[in-house]
Amino acid sequence: MLTRELYSSTGETVSDKTASETVDATQSAHVIIDATPRKEKHELGEKEALDSLREMQENVEQMSELAKEEETLVKEFFNSLQLILKPFSKTLEISVLSLPENYVGRVNKAYMYLTGQLVLVYVNGALEILNLTDQENLNILIGISGEIMTKLKLVMDSHRVETEKRAKFLMSMTKELQKVAKILSEQQGKIKSVKPES
Repeated sequence: MLTRELYSSTGETVSDKTASETVDATQSAHVIIDATPRKEKHELGEKEALDSLREMQENVEQMSELAKEEETLVKEFFNSLQLILKPFSKTLEISVLSLPENYVGRVNKAYMYLTGQLVLVYVNGALEILNLTDQENLNILIGISGEIMTKLKLVMDSHRVETEKRAKFLMSMTKELQKVAKILSEQQGKIKSVKPES
């Protein structure tokens, strides 16, 4: 049986058994050294948790402020819409293609009242009324906002065209009446001029 000799750091020879014990001792020493980083990691974890809680608190406060601002903006949106469209229309027909995907194919018609109610007429005849001023329906309002602006432009353009037609008609009528009035005025002037003296 051959016995291997290993040299220690002091230059002395050690047997295999002694070398094994030396290695084990070194590994044990490493375990003790690793204990300090674990403690630091634990402290760092607590700090991160507290930072996360503070960040969550700030986010909740910002969300609350944004929700209030959003509510105010939605009210102003419909107030402005009513002022603009009230003389022309009380409702706007909304294309079902502008609705969220879960409504497409199920809804046959959609109408929006200027006060913010969206009336959905389903293919089976059922009706559903959604209040677009509610927080849960704001995504629908955002989704159909382009359709609302398109219909608003169409209503305004149609009103402009109708106003132009009326103005042209009234202008023509007024000119003809002015001609008649002028003829009558001239005839009355002639009658007065030839009236015999008494």
